[in-house]
Amino acid sequence: MLRSILSLFRPSKPKRTDGKLGVLIELASFDKGGLEKVVLDSAIALDRNRFDVTIVTPGKVGHLGAVAQQAGLRVIGLPADDLRGAYERVLKELGIDVSMSHFSDTGYPFFAKREIPNITFIHNVYAFFSDAQSDAFARNDQFVDRYVSVSQNATRFAVQNLGVSAQKVITIPNGLIISEHEAREKRPIKLTRSALGLSDSDYVFANIASYNLHKGHYVMAGAMRHLLQQRDDVKILCVGNVVYPPHVEALRQYLAEQKLDQHILMPGYFPDVEDVHRIADAFLLPSFIEGWSIAMNEAMFYQKPMILTDTGASAEVIETNDIGLLVPNEYGDTRNLNSKILDELAYTPRDYRIAPVLAGAMNEMASHREEWRLKGIAGRRKIYERFDFASIVRRYERVIEDVVKAKSQ
Repeated sequence: MLRSILSLFRPSKPKRTDGKLGVLIELASFDKGGLEKVVLDSAIALDRNRFDVTIVTPGKVGHLGAVAQQAGLRVIGLPADDLRGAYERVLKELGIDVSMSHFSDTGYPFFAKREIPNITFIHNVYAFFSDAQSDAFARNDQFVDRYVSVSQNATRFAVQNLGVSAQKVITIPNGLIISEHEAREKRPIKLTRSALGLSDSDYVFANIASYNLHKGHYVMAGAMRHLLQQRDDVKILCVGNVVYPPHVEALRQYLAEQKLDQHILMPGYFPDVEDVHRIADAFLLPSFIEGWSIAMNEAMFYQKPMILTDTGASAEVIETNDIGLLVPNEYGDTRNLNSKILDELAYTPRDYRIAPVLAGAMNEMASHREEWRLKGIAGRRKIYERFDFASIVRRYERVIEDVVKAKSQ
């Protein structure tokens, strides 16, 4: 009875006549970031015969927003001077049945007001949260009907460290748009080893990641110091964009001082990831923190054996050393990590306990090149069988329909 009385005061939702579910996707901005690209790809891949998609942001609408509009998606940038009014008009006029939030919570109270179910994505192990961010995440749990987490480690951290109910979380991995990389693979090669000062006899590990020191750059330096005591034909090619210039300059200076700059190369950003993999023998990502690395998926597609630290989804793709080697993490269990420990480990060079373990893994691959080359081939099979982006989006669609159905009951 009380629910029926309250429903009299709930804002009415316009009835759809097209037979589709109205899906609103919210993110903090829609310009050029990696998260924005993942959201764009997901939105484009949703079945347009079943879902009417609107992307909303309180931030900047830039390059990827324009791409989304060209693909036929509705993109709305909320005005800062009337954010509340604009958001409520969107919900009132467009017949939204469900919201999907990506690291953005502006619409939460408006969704609750109209009893619109909310799916929130957990894109990472959120150990980098400040206390204020952790508290806000916990408070916002009341507005979330279902979480979609990208990896078991991300799920475990949210449940055990952020107070999320395990029953509200479904873990769905990030996938790879296979057709995009099949096309990339056919392009002419534009990058060569010689252009980077690498020889054909070098064993080259590609580290494709932003120059964000959470990716373990100082760990790689420590491992290389150990490895150089045994051999000097192993190189690490670090390809990525600069996140915070002072940190990168300090890293470059450290590598030069330690005489490691000829073994750990940092040439900057290359847009053609396929070329980097073509000149590399293996993939290396000793991160302190990950959610589900797209770079890892790409390395699997390009058939490279991998060395990964045990974070994010690495233990979900490397199984009994089948396509790579798993290195323990510096801090142990994911639950032990927090923003203070993360920054201390990432930004200050030290003697890492895992450095000799990483050096041993690198030496193993370089010493048994052909064996690991053949193992790397199995990575592509896993991408096709388990991590095809089209299949992942079908799983998102089932979550959308299940959450809408549950809310209506």
